[in-house]
Amino acid sequence: MNNTFVIPQPMEKPLRLFEEFYNKQYNGRKLFWIYNLSNGELRISILDRSYFVTMGTYQMAILLLFNQHQHLKLNEIEEATKINMKEIEKQILPLIENKFLISESIDLIETSLISVNFEFKSKRTKFKLPIVTQKETNQDSEATQRNLDEDRKFFIQAIIVRIMKSRQTQKHNLLIEEVITQSKQRFLPSIHLIKKCIEILIDKQYLERNSTDEYRYIA
Repeated sequence: MNNTFVIPQPMEKPLRLFEEFYNKQYNGRKLFWIYNLSNGELRISILDRSYFVTMGTYQMAILLLFNQHQHLKLNEIEEATKINMKEIEKQILPLIENKFLISESIDLIETSLISVNFEFKSKRTKFKLPIVTQKETNQDSEATQRNLDEDRKFFIQAIIVRIMKSRQTQKHNLLIEEVITQSKQRFLPSIHLIKKCIEILIDKQYLERNSTDEYRYIA
């Protein structure tokens, strides 16, 4: 997962609109983009012909730079996207092999000059490029897991609040059972996680413990 990746300006609005939709649909959840595993469709217009190409997000980011530039060196692409050089070399190869871009040199190096192929022609109008996925480092994997854990905590807390707002009071075991029932379609939470989320909500003063076996909604 690349936390420094610069989202191309044409992609900012669609991403923002989807995030707004997601937040309205799933209150209490957090959305995290894993760009190196995502893909989309890009319309490429060359002269009087348009082509629709499915490709990885990093490939889209690279190609979109050529809306403003006819030529770019690899190190300029690295600076603009904040994708590391080794990854750029892997991501740009399918664009060159499919002749959307041209490299002045066979071997790609930092100063290789990349250009748009304005002579590109094909009877096909739809393409699907191989998606080159970036292997996550241990640090990236840990960050992804932390994000997932946080997302699940918010999700469980939202369920607990919804249950308690409706019930006002609830026995401990019944609350645990109802949380599991309402969340199992998404994932099966551990009892330890549910207890932890209950304690968080008590600290936040959403709930109070009336006795050792009962909670009351107070927010």
